Amino acid sequence: MSLYHHTITVKQHLLRLDPASGLPIYVQLVEQIKHAVEICALLPGDQLPSVRALAQELVVSPNTVVKAYMELEFAGIIELRQGAGAYVLDAERNPQAAGKLLSAKAEVHSLVEKLRGRGLLEDEIRRIFEAELLNTGEVDARKGRPK
Repeated sequence: MSLYHHTITVKQHLLRLDPASGLPIYVQLVEQIKHAVEICALLPGDQLPSVRALAQELVVSPNTVVKAYMELEFAGIIELRQGAGAYVLDAERNPQAAGKLLSAKAEVHSLVEKLRGRGLLEDEIRRIFEAELLNTGEVDARKGRPK
């Protein structure tokens, strides 16, 4: 059973791009699809929209969608099947990625609890995380490393 009772509704409104955010569109797609998988809005075996369909829906270049899908495949989140589309992988097919995710979630949980213990509010914690991700992404980009 899905975490959400109305997954169709969740999937329709899953991806929201913000051209003004400063993040490349393909990075926004990658992050949002990863998040959707993490929160079970996209389940193992779910088929993602075709490159053409998603590009048309989001009004972006098909090359942007291709780049995002390739990054997700490299990360072990999805599987690209020639002529059949893109499908969400289950954790058992990629145990290394699942283990890294679980470990990272535990670290983040611990840190969030520490920050709450210091009296920080949820919005403050979120802004700190977002700012740090943007800052480290800029540093990595200047060093020529992928984000």
